[in-house]
Amino acid sequence: MKIGIIGMGHVGSTLAYTLCLQGLAAELVLIDTNAAKVQAEYLELSDTLQNLNQDVALVKNDYAALADAALVVFCAGDITVLATATDRLAELRVTSKMVEAVAPKLKASGFSGIVISVTNPCDVIALHLANLTGFDKRKVIGSGTLIDTNRLKNRAEREDVLVIGEHGESQVALNVSPEIEKLATGTGWEIYAAKHHTAFGIASSVARIIRVLKTDTGELLPVSTYDEAEGCYYATLTELTLENGVVRRVLPLLNKLEADRLQQSIQTIKRNGQAF
Repeated sequence: MKIGIIGMGHVGSTLAYTLCLQGLAAELVLIDTNAAKVQAEYLELSDTLQNLNQDVALVKNDYAALADAALVVFCAGDITVLATATDRLAELRVTSKMVEAVAPKLKASGFSGIVISVTNPCDVIALHLANLTGFDKRKVIGSGTLIDTNRLKNRAEREDVLVIGEHGESQVALNVSPEIEKLATGTGWEIYAAKHHTAFGIASSVARIIRVLKTDTGELLPVSTYDEAEGCYYATLTELTLENGVVRRVLPLLNKLEADRLQQSIQTIKRNGQAF
C-alpha cells in the first residue's frame, strides 16, 4: 500500500518510522516544505530499513506520486504555537493556512484515496481540508479521540471506557469519574510540558487506523467523521473501509448529562470552525 505523509515534524516522522516497523506500507511519500528535513528523514528511514525484513520504497517531496496512493496522512503543524497557549485551538490560525497551501496541491495530484487528518484542532481542520479539496467527506477522517481513549484507558486502568466529541478540551469521557477524566484530559499537556511535543501515542494511533483500513476488520474506532445533520466533524465510534471510508457511525448509548456534554462539544467545534 502506498501512503503519503504531509508534514514531517515529530508526528509525521514518527508515523513514517512506525509504518516501516509494522510493515504497513510498501511505499511512503514524504512531503514537507522543509526539504532538508525530508532528506534527513529519508536517510534515517533508509538506514532503518536495512534492519527490517520488509522493503519500503521512499519518495521525497513529490505530490504527483500521490496520484495512486491509497492513503494520505495530513500532519502539518507548528507545535511551538502551544508554548504560550493552553488549548489546541491556538494552533488554528497557523494550521488553517497550511491546509490552504496544501489542499490545491493534493487535489491537483489526482489523489482519490482516504485522508487521515491529524493536524490540530483536529475536527475543525478535517472539515476545512475536506471543503477545500472537495473530497467526499466519507473519505476524509480525523484521527479524533482514539488517542484520548487510549489515555483514558491508561488512567482508568480499564478497557471499557471511551472518549467522544472534540479532540480538545470539550471532549466527553464515558464510564469514568470526573477525577479520572481530568487526569486523562491532562495527559497530553503533561507530556508536552516535559518533551515540548507528543508523537508516539498519536503516531501509533494513526498506524492502528491504517491497519484497520488495510485489513478491513470492521473494528469500530473513535475517530472524527462528518455528521451531516450537525454539519461538522466530531468523534464517535466509526466503521471504516479503505474503499469507502466511513461505512457507519455509531453513537454509544448516553445518559442525559453525557448527551448534553456531547452537544456542547459539538457546538464548541462549530464555533471554532466559523472562521471558514
